[in-house]
Amino acid sequence: MRLIGLALAGLVVAAACSSSSTDGFANAGIACSKPAAPGSEADLSIPALVDRSDVIALVSVLKVEPTRTAGNYDDQGARRVTLRTVQTAKGAVPAEFSVLDGPCPMLLASQGESLIVLLEPVPGGVGLKPIGFPIAAIRATEGRPLARLMTEITAVRPLDGEARSLFERYGWTVTAKRSVAEFDVPRRSEFGLAGGQIRGAAAELREPFERYARLSDEVGLDVRAHAGERAELLTFWLEHQPPEFTAGTAFGQVLIADRRLVGAWVSVFPDRGVFSVRDRARALAAPDVRPPYPPANRATDSINIAKTYDLAATRTIAFKTGAGGNGEVSDPVRIRAFVDALDLTLPTKQAVREPLNGPTAYYLHFVSGSRIVSVEYDARSGTLALTADGFSVEPGQRFAALISELQ
Repeated sequence: MRLIGLALAGLVVAAACSSSSTDGFANAGIACSKPAAPGSEADLSIPALVDRSDVIALVSVLKVEPTRTAGNYDDQGARRVTLRTVQTAKGAVPAEFSVLDGPCPMLLASQGESLIVLLEPVPGGVGLKPIGFPIAAIRATEGRPLARLMTEITAVRPLDGEARSLFERYGWTVTAKRSVAEFDVPRRSEFGLAGGQIRGAAAELREPFERYARLSDEVGLDVRAHAGERAELLTFWLEHQPPEFTAGTAFGQVLIADRRLVGAWVSVFPDRGVFSVRDRARALAAPDVRPPYPPANRATDSINIAKTYDLAATRTIAFKTGAGGNGEVSDPVRIRAFVDALDLTLPTKQAVREPLNGPTAYYLHFVSGSRIVSVEYDARSGTLALTADGFSVEPGQRFAALISELQ
């Protein structure tokens, strides 16, 4: 996922519909972010897109016109797009059909062009719609014409059906797919740390990764054997129809690595916990009692933050100060100085959730290829907290001097 902004509480990650206008879309109550660019960090692999989509088709665009639907979606760029099917790679579509590309447009189609569309059923309705953020259409690029892309797509064996069957085997009603993400599975030594620090899955994984591994064990799947590998997280709506984000809504999640299911569990919105796929009754009866935050200290004695979180892999350090400053450190020499200042073993204390305010507050996000490690630093007390893992440390004057240079 792309780091696109900072808030005092942490990262703000782009969604298909956001609160600020992006790249020329008109603002009619909702502003829309453009789909991910091919090859960008927000882009997804072909196998992940195959699993996420219900229909994949190579089409030519016959017509693009205003939607003429309630909701004034046209002001946000929405259009009704009429398509002619050239070839299908998954699912079935008529020779000619229309989709509503909105309210936040994802196809961005032009009359006369050809592209590969990624579609799913309209929730509770008739017809198809784009799968949504971060991408719902694939276009030819230099060296990858549409014919070659379709060959790559048709060569992938979809795993969404196998995943759906896993949940149904234990009594769950699978109503739709919700999302897909890709990330690097943590190293085995990192399984005890917060899953929310995994770049690309921060919104989905709140517990230590070891928790997901143990739940996967209960249905005969082995996450640990794939530590350090690239993986796909495919999420389904269970029992409820999208977009019904009511309290108690359950989501089924499967982890896919090496093109097979290697993990599975159920999470219950909002923050009611994660459960074994086998434990449907307990998951659906989960009380509305959110776990304490910060959690209990996961580094109960001492920790070397730089080594534990592999900060040496940091590409950028995004920061925000309580005095209103914000920015990004990208100079490798400066990044290395911050990493070296945290490359020592420090005693830990239980973190306390006391929001920092005023000019002595600093929020830093160490961004690498596989994770985002977020810390809070109070220059007044010299305390650095990793609240996601429940502990704080005092890194000393070397770190304090580097912090003082951030404006």
